[in-house]
Amino acid sequence: MDDLISCLATGVTVSSTPNDTAAPHPRFAQYKPKYAVPPQEERRKRFLEAQKKKRYDYVLHARKLADGDWSECSEEEEEKAEEEMEWVGEPRKLSRSYKNQLMLSEWLVEVPSDLSEEWLLVLCPDGKRNLVIASRGRTRAFTKSGYLINTFPSELPGGNRKQRKHSVDYTLLDCVFNEKEKTFFILDIMCWRSNPVFDSETTFRHWWLHTKIAEIPAVQKCSKVNPYKFVPLPSYPCDYEVIQSTLWSNLPFSCKLDGLLFYHKRTHYTAGVTPLVGWLKPYMLPEMMQIPVPETLTFDKPPTYVSMEQHLPKAFKEHRERKNIEQQEKAEEKISIQMEEMVT
Repeated sequence: MDDLISCLATGVTVSSTPNDTAAPHPRFAQYKPKYAVPPQEERRKRFLEAQKKKRYDYVLHARKLADGDWSECSEEEEEKAEEEMEWVGEPRKLSRSYKNQLMLSEWLVEVPSDLSEEWLLVLCPDGKRNLVIASRGRTRAFTKSGYLINTFPSELPGGNRKQRKHSVDYTLLDCVFNEKEKTFFILDIMCWRSNPVFDSETTFRHWWLHTKIAEIPAVQKCSKVNPYKFVPLPSYPCDYEVIQSTLWSNLPFSCKLDGLLFYHKRTHYTAGVTPLVGWLKPYMLPEMMQIPVPETLTFDKPPTYVSMEQHLPKAFKEHRERKNIEQQEKAEEKISIQMEEMVT
Protein backbone atom coordinates (compact mmCIF):
# COMPACT_ATOMS: atom_id res chain seq x y z
CA MET A 1 0.00 0.00 0.00
CA ASP A 2 2.82 2.40 0.87
CA ASP A 3 4.41 1.78 -2.53
CA LEU A 4 1.08 2.49 -4.27
CA ILE A 5 0.58 5.75 -2.35
CA SER A 6 4.14 6.82 -3.16
CA CYS A 7 3.63 6.02 -6.83
CA LEU A 8 0.39 8.03 -6.99
CA ALA A 9 1.95 10.96 -5.15
CA THR A 10 4.80 11.32 -7.64
CA GLY A 11 2.29 11.44 -10.49
CA VAL A 12 0.28 14.33 -9.10
CA THR A 13 0.96 17.69 -10.73
CA VAL A 14 1.59 20.47 -8.21
CA SER A 15 2.51 23.18 -10.72
CA SER A 16 1.97 23.30 -14.47
CA THR A 17 4.89 25.72 -14.82
CA PRO A 18 8.20 24.15 -13.84
CA ASN A 19 10.79 26.43 -12.21
CA ASP A 20 8.36 29.38 -12.11
CA THR A 21 10.12 32.46 -10.66
CA ALA A 22 6.90 33.35 -8.82
CA ALA A 23 7.76 30.44 -6.50
CA PRO A 24 10.98 29.89 -4.54
CA HIS A 25 14.00 28.41 -6.32
CA PRO A 26 13.49 24.62 -6.70
CA ARG A 27 16.72 24.01 -4.84
CA PHE A 28 14.94 25.32 -1.76
CA ALA A 29 12.87 22.13 -1.81
CA GLN A 30 13.94 19.20 0.35
CA TYR A 31 11.40 16.84 -1.17
CA LYS A 32 11.06 15.08 -4.50
CA PRO A 33 9.05 17.06 -7.09
CA LYS A 34 5.49 15.78 -7.50
CA TYR A 35 5.36 16.42 -11.23
CA ALA A 36 7.14 14.69 -14.07
CA VAL A 37 9.17 17.39 -15.81
CA PRO A 38 12.05 16.71 -18.20
CA PRO A 39 15.42 18.19 -17.19
CA GLN A 40 15.74 21.90 -17.96
CA GLU A 41 18.48 21.27 -20.53
CA GLU A 42 16.23 18.85 -22.42
CA ARG A 43 13.30 21.27 -22.41
CA ARG A 44 15.53 24.02 -23.79
CA LYS A 45 16.37 21.84 -26.78
CA ARG A 46 12.69 21.05 -27.32
CA PHE A 47 11.73 24.72 -27.20
CA LEU A 48 14.40 25.62 -29.76
CA GLU A 49 13.21 22.85 -32.07
CA ALA A 50 9.56 23.81 -31.63
CA GLN A 51 10.13 27.48 -32.51
CA LYS A 52 11.54 26.42 -35.90
CA LYS A 53 8.23 24.75 -36.77
CA LYS A 54 5.72 27.25 -35.41
CA ARG A 55 3.99 29.76 -37.67
CA TYR A 56 2.04 32.77 -36.49
CA ASP A 57 0.88 36.08 -37.90
CA TYR A 58 2.78 38.42 -35.57
CA VAL A 59 1.92 41.46 -37.67
CA LEU A 60 -1.78 40.90 -36.93
CA HIS A 61 -1.10 40.16 -33.27
CA ALA A 62 1.05 43.28 -32.80
CA ARG A 63 -1.62 45.46 -34.46
CA LYS A 64 -4.33 44.07 -32.17
CA LEU A 65 -2.18 44.81 -29.13
CA ALA A 66 -1.59 48.34 -30.40
CA ASP A 67 -5.26 48.99 -31.20
CA GLY A 68 -6.77 47.01 -28.33
CA ASP A 69 -9.33 45.58 -30.75
CA TRP A 70 -9.74 41.80 -30.70
CA SER A 71 -13.22 41.73 -32.25
CA GLU A 72 -11.93 40.80 -35.71
CA CYS A 73 -10.27 37.63 -34.42
CA SER A 74 -12.67 34.76 -35.07
CA GLU A 75 -12.94 31.58 -33.00
CA GLU A 76 -11.44 29.67 -35.91
CA GLU A 77 -8.36 31.95 -35.93
CA GLU A 78 -8.07 31.61 -32.16
CA GLU A 79 -8.16 27.80 -32.30
CA LYS A 80 -5.61 27.81 -35.11
CA ALA A 81 -3.32 30.09 -33.11
CA GLU A 82 -3.64 27.84 -30.07
CA GLU A 83 -2.74 24.82 -32.21
CA GLU A 84 0.26 26.52 -33.77
CA MET A 85 1.59 27.96 -30.51
CA GLU A 86 1.62 24.63 -28.63
CA TRP A 87 5.11 23.93 -27.37
CA VAL A 88 6.22 20.65 -25.83
CA GLY A 89 2.81 19.82 -24.47
CA GLU A 90 2.41 23.29 -22.92
CA PRO A 91 -0.09 25.60 -24.67
CA ARG A 92 1.53 28.86 -25.70
CA LYS A 93 -1.63 30.50 -26.93
CA LEU A 94 -1.34 34.23 -27.46
CA SER A 95 -4.05 35.78 -25.31
CA ARG A 96 -6.78 37.97 -26.78
CA SER A 97 -5.99 40.57 -24.13
CA TYR A 98 -2.96 42.22 -22.55
CA LYS A 99 -2.55 39.38 -20.06
CA ASN A 100 0.46 37.04 -20.29
CA GLN A 101 2.04 38.77 -23.29
CA LEU A 102 5.54 39.06 -21.80
CA MET A 103 8.31 36.48 -22.10
CA LEU A 104 8.96 35.29 -18.55
CA SER A 105 11.96 33.50 -17.08
CA GLU A 106 12.42 30.31 -15.10
CA TRP A 107 14.72 29.83 -12.16
CA LEU A 108 18.09 28.77 -13.53
CA VAL A 109 18.12 25.29 -11.99
CA GLU A 110 20.66 23.74 -14.36
CA VAL A 111 23.53 25.91 -15.55
CA PRO A 112 23.65 25.39 -19.35
CA SER A 113 26.66 23.48 -20.67
CA ASP A 114 26.91 26.05 -23.49
CA LEU A 115 26.49 29.09 -21.22
CA SER A 116 29.54 31.01 -22.46
CA GLU A 117 28.83 30.29 -26.15
CA GLU A 118 25.04 30.55 -26.50
CA TRP A 119 23.79 32.84 -23.73
CA LEU A 120 23.65 36.55 -22.91
CA LEU A 121 23.45 38.23 -19.50
CA VAL A 122 21.19 41.19 -18.69
CA LEU A 123 21.35 42.84 -15.27
CA CYS A 124 17.80 43.57 -14.15
CA PRO A 125 17.13 46.65 -11.96
CA ASP A 126 14.61 46.74 -9.16
CA GLY A 127 11.13 47.63 -10.39
CA LYS A 128 7.82 46.39 -11.80
CA ARG A 129 7.63 44.45 -15.06
CA ASN A 130 5.52 46.29 -17.66
CA LEU A 131 4.29 45.81 -21.20
CA VAL A 132 4.59 49.26 -22.83
CA ILE A 133 2.48 50.04 -25.90
CA ALA A 134 2.82 53.30 -27.81
CA SER A 135 0.08 53.80 -30.40
CA ARG A 136 -2.56 56.29 -31.57
CA GLY A 137 -0.80 59.22 -29.93
CA ARG A 138 -0.57 57.79 -26.43
CA THR A 139 1.64 55.44 -24.43
CA ARG A 140 0.18 52.85 -22.06
CA ALA A 141 1.82 50.62 -19.46
CA PHE A 142 0.30 47.26 -18.51
CA THR A 143 1.24 44.82 -15.75
CA LYS A 144 2.14 41.18 -16.47
CA SER A 145 -1.48 40.35 -15.62
CA GLY A 146 -2.80 42.76 -18.24
CA TYR A 147 -3.95 45.63 -15.99
CA LEU A 148 -3.61 49.13 -17.42
CA ILE A 149 -1.71 51.14 -14.79
CA ASN A 150 -0.67 54.31 -16.63
CA THR A 151 -1.35 56.35 -19.76
CA PHE A 152 1.01 59.15 -20.79
CA PRO A 153 2.75 60.70 -23.84
CA SER A 154 6.22 59.63 -24.92
CA GLU A 155 8.73 60.13 -27.73
CA LEU A 156 8.37 56.48 -28.74
CA PRO A 157 6.99 55.98 -32.28
CA GLY A 158 3.22 56.33 -31.98
CA GLY A 159 3.52 57.57 -28.39
CA ASN A 160 2.21 61.16 -28.56
CA ARG A 161 -0.31 63.26 -30.51
CA LYS A 162 2.31 65.48 -32.13
CA GLN A 163 3.46 62.59 -34.31
CA ARG A 164 0.69 63.18 -36.85
CA LYS A 165 2.86 62.30 -39.83
CA HIS A 166 3.41 58.85 -38.38
CA SER A 167 -0.02 58.25 -36.84
CA VAL A 168 -0.04 54.59 -37.96
CA ASP A 169 3.18 53.77 -36.09
CA TYR A 170 3.10 51.68 -32.93
CA THR A 171 5.75 50.29 -30.59
CA LEU A 172 5.74 47.33 -28.15
CA LEU A 173 8.38 47.05 -25.44
CA ASP A 174 9.14 44.74 -22.52
CA CYS A 175 10.25 46.95 -19.62
CA VAL A 176 11.02 47.18 -15.92
CA PHE A 177 9.65 50.41 -14.42
CA ASN A 178 11.49 52.04 -11.53
CA GLU A 179 9.27 54.71 -10.02
CA LYS A 180 12.02 56.46 -8.07
CA GLU A 181 14.14 56.90 -11.21
CA LYS A 182 11.06 57.68 -13.36
CA THR A 183 12.55 55.27 -15.86
CA PHE A 184 11.37 52.39 -17.98
CA PHE A 185 14.40 50.12 -18.34
CA ILE A 186 13.89 48.19 -21.58
CA LEU A 187 14.61 44.46 -21.40
CA ASP A 188 13.42 43.52 -24.87
CA ILE A 189 11.57 44.72 -27.95
CA MET A 190 8.63 43.14 -29.77
CA CYS A 191 7.73 45.83 -32.30
CA TRP A 192 9.14 49.15 -33.55
CA ARG A 193 7.37 51.48 -35.97
CA SER A 194 4.81 48.76 -36.69
CA ASN A 195 7.55 46.22 -37.57
CA PRO A 196 7.26 43.17 -35.28
CA VAL A 197 10.40 41.21 -34.33
CA PHE A 198 8.81 38.48 -32.20
CA ASP A 199 10.29 35.76 -34.40
CA SER A 200 13.80 37.24 -34.45
CA GLU A 201 16.61 35.84 -32.30
CA THR A 202 17.72 37.53 -29.09
CA THR A 203 20.97 38.84 -30.52
CA PHE A 204 19.14 40.65 -33.32
CA ARG A 205 16.35 42.00 -31.07
CA HIS A 206 18.84 43.46 -28.59
CA TRP A 207 20.91 45.03 -31.38
CA TRP A 208 17.74 46.40 -33.02
CA LEU A 209 16.56 47.82 -29.68
CA HIS A 210 19.76 49.77 -29.02
CA THR A 211 19.99 50.95 -32.63
CA LYS A 212 16.43 52.30 -32.73
CA ILE A 213 16.53 53.95 -29.30
CA ALA A 214 19.78 55.70 -30.31
CA GLU A 215 17.93 57.26 -33.25
CA ILE A 216 15.61 59.12 -30.83
CA PRO A 217 17.81 60.66 -28.07
CA ALA A 218 14.80 62.51 -26.61
CA VAL A 219 13.26 59.23 -25.47
CA GLN A 220 16.02 58.82 -22.87
CA LYS A 221 15.36 62.21 -21.27
CA CYS A 222 12.47 63.49 -19.16
CA SER A 223 10.42 66.26 -20.71
CA LYS A 224 6.84 67.48 -21.00
CA VAL A 225 6.28 65.22 -24.01
CA ASN A 226 8.33 62.40 -22.48
CA PRO A 227 7.68 62.36 -18.68
CA TYR A 228 9.46 59.02 -18.22
CA LYS A 229 12.85 57.98 -19.57
CA PHE A 230 13.19 54.86 -21.71
CA VAL A 231 16.63 53.31 -21.29
CA PRO A 232 17.70 50.06 -23.00
CA LEU A 233 19.61 47.64 -20.77
CA PRO A 234 22.93 46.34 -22.10
CA SER A 235 23.63 42.64 -22.57
CA TYR A 236 26.92 40.91 -21.80
CA PRO A 237 28.60 37.65 -22.82
CA CYS A 238 28.01 34.85 -20.33
CA ASP A 239 31.66 34.02 -19.81
CA TYR A 240 32.30 33.44 -16.09
CA GLU A 241 35.05 36.07 -15.96
CA VAL A 242 32.85 38.61 -17.75
CA ILE A 243 29.95 37.95 -15.36
CA GLN A 244 32.24 38.45 -12.37
CA SER A 245 33.87 41.62 -13.71
CA THR A 246 30.45 43.05 -14.66
CA LEU A 247 29.14 42.61 -11.13
CA TRP A 248 32.27 44.05 -9.54
CA SER A 249 32.32 47.15 -11.76
CA ASN A 250 29.79 50.00 -11.89
CA LEU A 251 26.27 48.83 -12.71
CA PRO A 252 24.56 50.31 -15.81
CA PHE A 253 21.93 51.97 -13.57
CA SER A 254 21.91 53.81 -10.26
CA CYS A 255 19.06 51.87 -8.65
CA LYS A 256 19.30 48.53 -6.88
CA LEU A 257 20.08 45.32 -8.79
CA ASP A 258 17.14 42.91 -8.51
CA GLY A 259 18.57 39.90 -10.32
CA LEU A 260 20.29 38.44 -13.35
CA LEU A 261 18.52 37.34 -16.54
CA PHE A 262 20.16 34.80 -18.83
CA TYR A 263 18.85 34.87 -22.43
CA HIS A 264 19.56 32.14 -24.97
CA LYS A 265 20.92 33.85 -28.07
CA ARG A 266 18.63 31.96 -30.45
CA THR A 267 15.31 32.19 -28.65
CA HIS A 268 12.45 34.10 -30.25
CA TYR A 269 10.26 36.41 -28.17
CA THR A 270 7.51 34.09 -26.91
CA ALA A 271 4.67 34.81 -24.51
CA GLY A 272 4.78 32.97 -21.21
CA VAL A 273 7.42 31.20 -19.14
CA THR A 274 10.32 29.68 -21.07
CA PRO A 275 13.45 27.72 -20.03
CA LEU A 276 15.36 29.77 -22.62
CA VAL A 277 15.40 32.70 -20.18
CA GLY A 278 16.89 32.00 -16.75
CA TRP A 279 16.74 34.00 -13.52
CA LEU A 280 18.98 34.17 -10.45
CA LYS A 281 19.29 36.48 -7.48
CA PRO A 282 22.80 37.97 -7.04
CA TYR A 283 23.41 36.11 -3.76
CA MET A 284 22.73 32.78 -5.52
CA LEU A 285 25.71 33.11 -7.90
CA PRO A 286 28.36 31.77 -5.50
CA GLU A 287 26.25 28.67 -4.88
CA MET A 288 25.08 28.10 -8.48
CA MET A 289 28.14 29.17 -10.46
CA GLN A 290 30.92 29.60 -7.89
CA ILE A 291 31.14 33.28 -8.85
CA PRO A 292 31.87 35.65 -5.95
CA VAL A 293 29.75 38.82 -5.71
CA PRO A 294 30.30 42.12 -3.89
CA GLU A 295 28.81 42.36 -0.42
CA THR A 296 26.69 45.30 -1.59
CA LEU A 297 24.75 42.92 -3.88
CA THR A 298 23.87 40.57 -1.04
CA PHE A 299 21.94 43.02 1.15
CA ASP A 300 18.66 41.40 0.12
CA LYS A 301 19.84 37.99 1.19
CA PRO A 302 17.72 36.89 4.17
CA PRO A 303 19.69 37.03 7.44
CA THR A 304 18.96 33.35 8.05
CA TYR A 305 20.07 32.30 4.57
CA VAL A 306 22.71 29.58 4.56
CA SER A 307 21.77 27.57 1.49
CA MET A 308 18.80 27.20 -0.84
CA GLU A 309 17.62 24.06 0.91
CA GLN A 310 17.65 25.57 4.41
CA HIS A 311 15.86 28.65 3.10
CA LEU A 312 12.77 26.65 2.05
CA PRO A 313 10.33 27.37 4.96
CA LYS A 314 10.92 31.15 5.06
CA ALA A 315 10.75 31.49 1.27
CA PHE A 316 7.41 29.71 1.02
CA LYS A 317 5.95 31.76 3.89
CA GLU A 318 6.97 35.07 2.27
CA HIS A 319 5.61 33.90 -1.11
CA ARG A 320 2.21 33.05 0.44
CA GLU A 321 2.09 36.38 2.28
CA ARG A 322 2.78 38.33 -0.94
CA LYS A 323 0.07 36.40 -2.77
CA ASN A 324 -2.45 37.03 0.03
CA ILE A 325 -1.70 40.77 0.02
CA GLU A 326 -2.08 40.94 -3.78
CA GLN A 327 -5.40 39.06 -3.66
CA GLN A 328 -6.69 41.32 -0.87
CA GLU A 329 -5.74 44.47 -2.81
CA LYS A 330 -7.49 43.16 -5.94
CA ALA A 331 -10.63 42.33 -3.94
CA GLU A 332 -10.68 45.80 -2.34
CA GLU A 333 -10.18 47.46 -5.74
CA LYS A 334 -13.06 45.43 -7.20
CA ILE A 335 -15.37 46.41 -4.32
CA SER A 336 -14.36 50.07 -4.71
CA ILE A 337 -15.20 50.00 -8.44
CA GLN A 338 -18.58 48.37 -7.74
CA MET A 339 -19.41 51.01 -5.12
CA GLU A 340 -18.54 53.82 -7.54
CA GLU A 341 -20.77 52.26 -10.21
CA MET A 342 -23.65 52.04 -7.73
CA VAL A 343 -23.27 55.71 -6.80
CA THR A 344 -23.19 56.88 -10.42
